[in-house]
Amino acid sequence: MTAHDYYKLRDEQEKYFSMMKGIMGADRQRNWSELGKEGRLLILFVSQVIGCYMAYIRKTKLSKEFHSLQSILDEMRPIRYIEHPNTKPTLTPFVGDQVKICDAFGFDIPDGCAPEYVVRKTNKGKRGRPRKNKLVVKEDNL
Repeated sequence: MTAHDYYKLRDEQEKYFSMMKGIMGADRQRNWSELGKEGRLLILFVSQVIGCYMAYIRKTKLSKEFHSLQSILDEMRPIRYIEHPNTKPTLTPFVGDQVKICDAFGFDIPDGCAPEYVVRKTNKGKRGRPRKNKLVVKEDNL
């Protein structure tokens, strides 16, 4: 019975590992030791958990703005950590949808990386040259 209990879970385990390999792009396991294989499987498992969490957040909070997880990653890709000799390292500012993504995941934007400008709407009217006033001529019928 013990062997049967372990064997009946085999299909679920195989589906799980094939899903891990497909989503995370780990089709081939290039390992030279059993410890290396265990380490890679641990990394795949952790990345699968993070991927599932990202899919949940995208589905519940970001489904209108982003149609896939790849589009979320593409939006966050331009963020850079810049290091130059003899200067303090900096991060590029978070703008547009990057701020929405951070809010959805509950991340705090690092100091100095918040958007620097705020769009202010004015109610002054239309842009450009003002229209000429029309002349109203009153005709007297005498």
